[in-house]
Amino acid sequence: MAIRLLLALLLLPLCLLADCLPEANVQLYAQQSWIHKDPSRWQIMQKNPYRGNNSVSDMAIRYDNRCELIENALNTDISLLALAYYPWQTPAAFEKDRRRTRAALYRLSFSYQLSDASLITAGKFSAKPGLFYLKSPADLLHNYYAGFKPGRIYDPTLQEIYSESFWGVKLSTDALNYAWSLTVVPQLTQIDKRYESSGSWSAIERSNASERYLLSYTDYRLLAHTPSASLRLGDSRTLAVADSFHPAPQWTFNAELAWHAKQQWRHLAGERVEQVQNGIFPSVLFQRDRRNGIELALSGQYTTYRFSQLGVEYYFQSEGYSRHQWRRQINFIRYLNQRTGFAPVDRAFDAYKYLMAAEINNITNKGNLQGKHYLNTYATLVMNDDASLRAYGIVNMQDKSAMLGVHFNKPLTQAKRNIDIYSGLYCTQGSSDSEFGLFGKTAGIYSGFKYYF
Repeated sequence: MAIRLLLALLLLPLCLLADCLPEANVQLYAQQSWIHKDPSRWQIMQKNPYRGNNSVSDMAIRYDNRCELIENALNTDISLLALAYYPWQTPAAFEKDRRRTRAALYRLSFSYQLSDASLITAGKFSAKPGLFYLKSPADLLHNYYAGFKPGRIYDPTLQEIYSESFWGVKLSTDALNYAWSLTVVPQLTQIDKRYESSGSWSAIERSNASERYLLSYTDYRLLAHTPSASLRLGDSRTLAVADSFHPAPQWTFNAELAWHAKQQWRHLAGERVEQVQNGIFPSVLFQRDRRNGIELALSGQYTTYRFSQLGVEYYFQSEGYSRHQWRRQINFIRYLNQRTGFAPVDRAFDAYKYLMAAEINNITNKGNLQGKHYLNTYATLVMNDDASLRAYGIVNMQDKSAMLGVHFNKPLTQAKRNIDIYSGLYCTQGSSDSEFGLFGKTAGIYSGFKYYF
């Protein structure tokens, strides 16, 4: 039935979709950024694989449209994105992309109303985000980053679209006292080029390279609590529970806990490191083991009557690198930086560094962290003219490295057309042996605007 429904929806007359055009929302983004990177521990052919200083111009056009094709029965959700960037200086070895332009289909889904409370959705769509900014253990359908390496637009309204959505089918019911859903994400391909950043993969590799089935339930009957539970099967098994507690209108406390039957991201394998050091050159260095693990996230947030916010989050993952495991990774990078004087071996060592950098980058690109304990603090100040200022700080509590940032947004409501201007800065702090300093301490400034058609 689901297959027949999907085929019927894909063959809808174009005239129905044409009726949706007047309801479209189109936004244009343009941004200029300046980046400085300190020299890192990495070397390719004895050169820094990152440019110390560069400037990048980014542009994006986003098209969104939610439309009712058949009244009270059939709806469509379409989102398209075109991205482009231009570096003012040629990117170094670890910063190069295959292309500087990209067109993306973020959403293309059709929803059929089975009853007043039940809905079936088919196509390309994304799951609801979790309760946390840093990392949500109950967000079990997160996909890989779809943007470029040197360029990215930092406006928060584009944050979610940089994570690839997936092709699938979802059956859901949203009643007065509860909600449940069953989401099926089929495996349509596999990832072949682990030595490349996820932004260089095809969209289908980022979205549907694993088989996933997610059953979720949320209960609304408790006055101050909103508990939920999720079970994921397929490529890996996970059971997650979450609760959002509101003791007063201004206060929110969140908690999420997940148990995994398999590691969630690929780890550097100690036996592969030993093989390289013994003169044996394996084709892969990273792997996921069938090892149980847990994730825990806790947070508290205070919201003022003007909707300014102050919050703190704590995150823990048992599969994060221990100090010994992290030191082994750092020592292996040092080992690969050695020059043997034998060209084939030196080229092999450089190839392994490309592979390691891509694997580490893709851990982050899927929203994961490499350590065990993290603290995230943030504050958002909403001003009288609807301008907002947001500051945040993320700390790896194990190696004391950090990422800090400030973002300012100002709507120009007096203009004939709606225009928002925004600006911000960010930096990473930590030694070259730490998580946030591993690729060199970074400082960046960006400024841009978004124009609403």
